Amino acid sequence: MRRDLINALRALRAAPAFTAVALTVLTLGIGATTAIFSVVDATVLRNVPFAQPNRLMSVADIDTRPDGFQGGYTTAQDYLDWLGATGAQGAFEGLAAVTGGGGFTLREGGHPEVLRVSRTTANLFGLLRVSPRIGRAYTADQEIDGNHKVAVISHALWKRRFGGTPDVLGKTMTFDSGVWEVIGVMPEGFEYPVGAAKPSEMWVPYVIPESQKQRGNSRNYGLQVVGRLKEDASIAQAQQRMDAIVTGIKAAHPKWAPAREVKVRTLHESLVGNVRPWMLMLLASVAFVMLIACVNVANLMLARATTRSREVGIRAALGASRWQLIRGVLVESLVLSVAGTALGVLVAFWGVEILKAALPASLPRATDIGIDLRVLAAAATAACATGIAFGLAPAIQLSRPDLNGVLRDNGRANTAGVVRQRVRSALVVAEVALAVVLLVGSGLFLSSFVRLTSVDIGLDHKNVLTVPVYPPFVFSDKAQREAGMARASVLVPQTIERVRQLPGVLKVGAIANGLPLSGNWSRTSVKIAGRTAEYDDEDSVDIRDVTGDYFGVVGIRVLRGRALTDADTTGAPVVVLSEEAVRRYLPDRDPIGATIGINGDRTVVGVVNSVRLGGPESEIRPEAYMPIMPKSAFGADLVIKTAGPAEGIAPAVRTAIWGIAPDLTLGDVQTFELLFERLIAQRKFNMLLLSIFGALAIVITGVGIFGVMAYVVDQRTQEIGVRMALGAQPGRVQAMVLGRAMVFVATGLVIGMAGAYALSGAVRSFLFSVEPADPVVYGSTAALLVAIGLLAAWIPSRRAARVDPMVALK
Repeated sequence: MRRDLINALRALRAAPAFTAVALTVLTLGIGATTAIFSVVDATVLRNVPFAQPNRLMSVADIDTRPDGFQGGYTTAQDYLDWLGATGAQGAFEGLAAVTGGGGFTLREGGHPEVLRVSRTTANLFGLLRVSPRIGRAYTADQEIDGNHKVAVISHALWKRRFGGTPDVLGKTMTFDSGVWEVIGVMPEGFEYPVGAAKPSEMWVPYVIPESQKQRGNSRNYGLQVVGRLKEDASIAQAQQRMDAIVTGIKAAHPKWAPAREVKVRTLHESLVGNVRPWMLMLLASVAFVMLIACVNVANLMLARATTRSREVGIRAALGASRWQLIRGVLVESLVLSVAGTALGVLVAFWGVEILKAALPASLPRATDIGIDLRVLAAAATAACATGIAFGLAPAIQLSRPDLNGVLRDNGRANTAGVVRQRVRSALVVAEVALAVVLLVGSGLFLSSFVRLTSVDIGLDHKNVLTVPVYPPFVFSDKAQREAGMARASVLVPQTIERVRQLPGVLKVGAIANGLPLSGNWSRTSVKIAGRTAEYDDEDSVDIRDVTGDYFGVVGIRVLRGRALTDADTTGAPVVVLSEEAVRRYLPDRDPIGATIGINGDRTVVGVVNSVRLGGPESEIRPEAYMPIMPKSAFGADLVIKTAGPAEGIAPAVRTAIWGIAPDLTLGDVQTFELLFERLIAQRKFNMLLLSIFGALAIVITGVGIFGVMAYVVDQRTQEIGVRMALGAQPGRVQAMVLGRAMVFVATGLVIGMAGAYALSGAVRSFLFSVEPADPVVYGSTAALLVAIGLLAAWIPSRRAARVDPMVALK
């Protein structure tokens, strides 16, 4: 093996052009594969980091309608029923509930800071089998209002806020919701909910509001429920028991969300279930790149093997066994693959950072993505597998030398045999076919993204800045709460007027109850005069409280009537409806002046164009815009139209607002363009990545065609010289070489198109308004590969046309 290794290094050093091309191809293929595998491994393949993770279950409501919401949430009313019934039937050790925490704005020196808080039941930590590093977790008797102001903080918050001092227990933090005592610090790296874009910094007891303990008209799907299966229970048994519980709930409360069911699945599945198909699709795509690279290098090694026939024949004549010949070639291919893997891993380190920056913010566990031992082990496995894969064919070919032929001085030792030529031709065809499949996929995703971004969402998201403004608000004291509301009603108009005076600001408005493109919304039922039925949750209206300038800021057009004005906050109740709301609720009458019941009777004063509030892929829903009242001014979002890039004035906006009220809490200052980019981030990422893979496929395939045709010309130099000596014209010789290359391309195109069509159904769910068999994409792919084939074969064909017959015949 030592001798084989030395010989392999000498052989690769003696062929620098071949070695450089092969290493480049392998580096690109293995680097891309390693980078994508690191993403898939961190987000999909790894289980949740808790003891016996396969026994941790997510228990959630799902909507059984085709377009229903499939998220992992439930209501407090359902959770309470599950808790009692499930405990009696014994499927789980216990069920814990987790929800977000509001009112945790820290106001201890400097500008206010909003902490990310999760409210949980006390048994969560026990079910996860995790204990605080310092102190203790809260107990069930602290899930009672008035006894609940204790907190367990994260390791990062302990370091940042308290300097990592061990005497942190008993220290307090003052929030809008009161004074909370620190009773524990979680271990470093603990994260729950798992995979959140911004991990929780503090956990506090979840106190179920009295209004949510009974089933009424209000349904708030805000709880995530996690349970741990008992040792003698299976997922199927737990699902059967939960189905029985839900059947009982439906019988007792037939009007309570009849279209919903309960789903029991592992916590890991609930976390990655929606992204697994997407991630595996990307992994399959990069596998095509890796296959093309392996086929390319195998073809180059086969072509190079022809020139080494004499060397191998001499080794065989001197007594080398067939196994020794095969081993020597395999060692050489393994040296290539190991070197390519080392370079590929270096490329992957750089590629992973680019991928992390481009990945959607909603991707779970994106912060865990990186090159670690698991990824390196996978890369090492890939090195061995690829080395054997592309070295096997040339090893077998070279292990059967024709000793009589190769040892004759002027025999056909340096020309390719028929079998070897056919193998090389088949590999070129395979390379082209694989590239076709990848390019068709790239074209489909590119076309899908173009169509997505061309959808009219009904508003202008260019040069608009959003600033959530939260005045101080004390929840626990009624007098202080009312004082906070009164101050909020004054502060919001003041901040609007102050921001309006900033240079570069064109218009300023405000909105409450859900910012467009943010995923937040508020809905209510509708009553129409003359109709006895009240519209239910499935046909409710989205409501927004806005100032008069809001429509002008975001580019919503007034189609009939008028927009809202400041005077509407004190006059009779009015509303502006969207086109979809008019079509659905007032189809047979003039909407202007009509009365509609939306949070009380209101007069319709205007109609505006409909907006896809959830982005280009969301449905158009009915909307109602009402004047922003003092009671809804608390927690408003400022929307600011700017003359230039919106992010440029963000610091000035913060300074202006804090100049009025330093204690105002400002949420994430972001632009509408950023919100829009987040909505299309996954499709954009797919498009960019598949386009990169397609480009790699083009480069590698072009290199492969060039390399093979160059070797063909080199090996057929004597034949070409004879042809030209007998009168063949240079143009005919060049056409002969180009024609052979086109035969390879055409055959690969036919096979690749058939393969792409067969696989097209697998990507249908990832496309937007594009058919998997789009003729434009297939035609463009064919034209591009023909052009690449001609370009790759052009230089070898020119060299063939310039062969000097006298030199060739010597």
